[in-house]
Amino acid sequence: MTVNVAIIGAGFMGRAHAESYYKGELGARVTRVVASRRARAEALAADLPGAVRAGDDFQAALDDPAVDMVDICVPTMYHADCVLRAAAAGKHVLCEKPMAVTLEEADAMIAACKTAGVRFMIAHVLRFWPEYRAVVEMVRAGRIGRLRQVVCRRLSQGPAWNDHASWFLDPARGGGAVRDLAIHDYDVIAWLAGLPMAVRAMGDVNHFTALFALPDGVFAQVEASMAMPAGFPFTMSLMAVGEDGVAIFDGRTGAVTLIAGGEEQAVTVEGSRVFAQNTSAEIDAYYHEIAYFLECVRAGAEPARATPESSRDALALAIRVQAALEGA
Repeated sequence: MTVNVAIIGAGFMGRAHAESYYKGELGARVTRVVASRRARAEALAADLPGAVRAGDDFQAALDDPAVDMVDICVPTMYHADCVLRAAAAGKHVLCEKPMAVTLEEADAMIAACKTAGVRFMIAHVLRFWPEYRAVVEMVRAGRIGRLRQVVCRRLSQGPAWNDHASWFLDPARGGGAVRDLAIHDYDVIAWLAGLPMAVRAMGDVNHFTALFALPDGVFAQVEASMAMPAGFPFTMSLMAVGEDGVAIFDGRTGAVTLIAGGEEQAVTVEGSRVFAQNTSAEIDAYYHEIAYFLECVRAGAEPARATPESSRDALALAIRVQAALEGA
């Protein structure tokens, strides 16, 4: 069964998703590209194989009986409306993170997709990132002993690639580093250790550090920034500290390291890549998440790796961190 996909949004993420459908044998094809700026939709459609229709009418894509699924890559404040309309049209939905602006929107999205009987997943890409999965698997296998601490870093210059930076950095719309950037790391923390019982934070919405008290005496730290000085390279990392060892992923080098039993060893990760050296032709985590969602669509199965409920939990943590920064 070939799955016909409409890409909604033709910016940075829309292009990343659209190109992923052609990196391997996914049994899917992009048949439509929709963007508020028609010229951008046409430019992306022209770069894709086959006859891809381009336009600025989302409803036309939803009314197309040949479209099986929509892949939503528009600004966060439009996620809820797009998902609700897609569910009402009976289309399966893959939607970029963060899930929504409010928890009320997130709840409505989950309910609408369940009522319509369509598959629904938020694209929390780290759940499909080989190195992050390797660290999680080492922790769960007990290779570092009882987990004590999780440390996440995600540091970037401002989104110069995004021509809508005003909304992107606005805490009430895009959410800045607190929501759009660090949402990845809240999801990883919950994936590793459960939902925090307490949250503390200092800084501002685009440059901050947050601390989390987790179940079983585990604590976590997230350092995130969209305000690093010019020339600073994108940096991400994950460190899980246990009673008997440490598992580390360095996103700059792509290295995964295990320190246990008094020894340090490099861990080979299948599908590993160095983020900074990625090219559009490489199979990466975006491809893996799309491949997984397509499997769910074909099997009629609810996504289990990245559930809508876990995505809602990540949004809830973002809201708690923002409240902590504001002194609420």
